[in-house]
Amino acid sequence: MINIGLLVVFACFIQKIYANQPVTVTTKYGDVLGYQTDVARVFYGIPFAQPPINSSRWQPPAPVQKWSPNVINATVPAPACPQPECKLPPILCPARTSEDCLYLNVFTPIKTNSTPLPVMIFITGGNFQFLDASAPIYESERFVNTTNTVLVFIQYRLGILGFLATGTGPNDIKGNYGILDQRLAIAWVKANIGVFGGDPDEITLFGQSAGGQSTALHYVSSDMQTFFKRAIIQSAPITIPFRTYLEYVTPSVLLAEQLHCAVGDIACFRRASYQDIILAQTVINNMLTSLKLLLFFEPWVPVIDNNVVQGQLLDLVKNTSFPLKELIIGTLTEEAVFFVYEGWTKPVTPATYGEVILATFLEDALKVIEHFPPDSISDLRPLLSRIATEWVFACSTRVFARKAASYSYVFGYPLDFDGWGNETFCNGHVCHGGELPFVFESAWVNFTDAGRRVSESIATYFTNFATSQDPNEPMRVATPWPRMSSGNEKYMYFKDPLEVRENYLKDDCDFWDKIGYGKSFFNIHK
Repeated sequence: MINIGLLVVFACFIQKIYANQPVTVTTKYGDVLGYQTDVARVFYGIPFAQPPINSSRWQPPAPVQKWSPNVINATVPAPACPQPECKLPPILCPARTSEDCLYLNVFTPIKTNSTPLPVMIFITGGNFQFLDASAPIYESERFVNTTNTVLVFIQYRLGILGFLATGTGPNDIKGNYGILDQRLAIAWVKANIGVFGGDPDEITLFGQSAGGQSTALHYVSSDMQTFFKRAIIQSAPITIPFRTYLEYVTPSVLLAEQLHCAVGDIACFRRASYQDIILAQTVINNMLTSLKLLLFFEPWVPVIDNNVVQGQLLDLVKNTSFPLKELIIGTLTEEAVFFVYEGWTKPVTPATYGEVILATFLEDALKVIEHFPPDSISDLRPLLSRIATEWVFACSTRVFARKAASYSYVFGYPLDFDGWGNETFCNGHVCHGGELPFVFESAWVNFTDAGRRVSESIATYFTNFATSQDPNEPMRVATPWPRMSSGNEKYMYFKDPLEVRENYLKDDCDFWDKIGYGKSFFNIHK
């Protein structure tokens, strides 16, 4: 989703820089030159695919070729994949972009002894069209040092260049290139992480927001099961639907108009510069391309091609033909606050609230208003935020979790330093993406003592899970995290102090279950 881990401004984020020492790792492709700090080894911008440029645009990624005797300089971040102008705080915006963007970053502890370490591969969020793998919130030197884990961040094609789908013909743009990039990156890690000290048989796949949707997709895909052992899904807006090819017709027509191409002239699309494509994407982002209004918030999603993507996530998790792997899944308490307050910069009146609910739910609107009656005459944005948090994130996640989860969590601790910048509506709230600096311990110097306890706790539970499939072992934890089971929907509530609770949002989620998720939030009912 569009802030996607994104809106946390860490004004004091830059930590003390120590004299870095060069460090070289030899892969089967050639040498990689990274650097070593006082706590970790860092390798930025390792290529896992050939550049998807020229005739390789809108093609499945091709594996990287040997670069020896050349040496990859992995001391600076690679460019981000092309994306619209970043309107976020500069510290979160990519410094540069390029179509040549299929790279990954590796963080390891300094000492990687003879016993291979557990590996965690993180798929970043960003609405499937923003950000990159090298944002400061992902600076994980402390994380790998304190948890003795190897951590990898991967980049993938975004937006139109990663997800546009025009059809299945021989000359068509078939879509899902961003997902195929992720698959190739995961395969590269499994084949090569051993030389970085990682155990290729102990890979945990995890991701947040659009990265959480991606992780969920890999989790329920039969041909990905050999590449990872367990998964963690963070803040996935599971209710947002993937598109069909038919639902990509309107965006394709709009793209043709913006590029001054004839409708269906794929060759014209291919001749356009990526800069012109991104300008067109920026314009189309402000247009309504589907009656499923949630696609306005995430317009460039995977396409159901019955190959890479077999269906919607909730349908897939209910109908797998293979045993599901161990899973941690959860959401934040106020996921939608940012989106609602960004969308409505002025207070929402009861009249506007009624219009929004009616336009959204049509024949179910009265049921929704009865369940969520206006609770203010001055501003109903808090109520809209609650509805969207439950519908788009928490309650559809509960459906997924009931089928698949081993452990469930809710994150309820707001940033405890001045981290949201101009997004003051998130101050004191647990906005989407707000858990990321705690997970990766990347704003450690800014946290209060309570924040450090929360950060240390979630990092320990997650890496314990990556090590043993049990968040309670091997590192000692003060509060045991119980497994989720039928009739026992206990979850870890991340706050200070930690709590184990049960039946999160039960009454409201029972209501949304009756409304149903299959037709999707903001969909026209039939």
